[in-house]
Amino acid sequence: MILDYIHADNSRERIELDLDTDVNDKWLNISSKNKLEFIKTFLPAFQSGQKLVLFDSKHKQLAKFHKENDISRFKKFDEVDSCAQLLFFTSGSSGFPVGAFKTRKNILQEVEELKNLLDSYNIKKVVATVPFVHIYGVLAGLLLPMSLGNIELVVKEDFLPYEILSETSCGNTLVVTTPVFIKALGKLDEKVDMSSSLFISSTGPLQNEDVQTLEEKYNTNIIQLFGSTETGGIAYKQGSDAMWNALKLVNISSKNNKLSVKSPFISPYILDKEIKVLQQPFTTEDIIEHDNERFRLIGRSNKLIKIAGKRISASHIESILETLDGVEKAVVELVYKKELLRSEQILITLQSEKKIDKLTIKAKIAECLGVLTIPFKVKYVDEINLSAMGKKIVF
Repeated sequence: MILDYIHADNSRERIELDLDTDVNDKWLNISSKNKLEFIKTFLPAFQSGQKLVLFDSKHKQLAKFHKENDISRFKKFDEVDSCAQLLFFTSGSSGFPVGAFKTRKNILQEVEELKNLLDSYNIKKVVATVPFVHIYGVLAGLLLPMSLGNIELVVKEDFLPYEILSETSCGNTLVVTTPVFIKALGKLDEKVDMSSSLFISSTGPLQNEDVQTLEEKYNTNIIQLFGSTETGGIAYKQGSDAMWNALKLVNISSKNNKLSVKSPFISPYILDKEIKVLQQPFTTEDIIEHDNERFRLIGRSNKLIKIAGKRISASHIESILETLDGVEKAVVELVYKKELLRSEQILITLQSEKKIDKLTIKAKIAECLGVLTIPFKVKYVDEINLSAMGKKIVF
């Protein structure tokens, strides 16, 4: 695999990676100071069988946790040490990140499954816009390109949307990215034929209108991946299909309308203040409508809001509010307060050029989804931050 690294001044450095390294008998910490340094450290270490802890050094709580804790002190560490090779952390967009231990088999089987999804595409180049410290970045952005064989991997610290158009101009390119990037590409005025190229997106389901815009504007295809750090990949779908398809080695069912998963990709252990065993099948907080190995994702149980008798995901409401004039970003949460008559309230946080009248907000939601009967509160912030994987964070 040839690494084509684009520096901040847009100069390109072509690197043939040396994957030989010695194995340390202790867990090695790798942070995300920059992508080139990460790749040069991670790939040889992973190939050699080194045990690795991957964490985002920009996440202050997580960095503090690593400074103050040695994972070998945790109860059950010996069990983990005998089977696991990698420790990933969730992106931490809500609360403190949970660690997920992965075995080498967890990882390599999932990479092979991702590779199978690309059978009909003749991929010659991979453009990775994602950070590599999280599991999606490692799997799709690094190990998948390596498994594809003699291809070029193009990496930059921060791609701009129009730069992707330039990188895919030669065709046969796989772009590994996130919903935020897909949305930004859809807003560009340029029209480029990407019919021989493909986008893979994860970290959250895309809105259908964003998928359709990208596919129609650029004559390309999108594969969406669904899963979590703990579960690994669960399912995929192409384009704006409403139904998710379980990955080949994943068995799904529903328990009280929640998605339940049995899979070789699931972490055997997690680190959540202590090391815990993850039993299978593992039941997630995702509400689904289930049809054999296909399912419709309704939303997270704690991120669903009932409007006009229908359960609507908070992210869907956010995308509607972001169409209002002046609104740049929106975060919608359902909060519970005992003092309220209905014990629940919708909290809407807006990054907006101006204050939006509550009647305008209510009318917009009604126009798209139906009459909103739950009381809501609006607050304004200067900036809604994004995590390294593009998830919205409100502090």
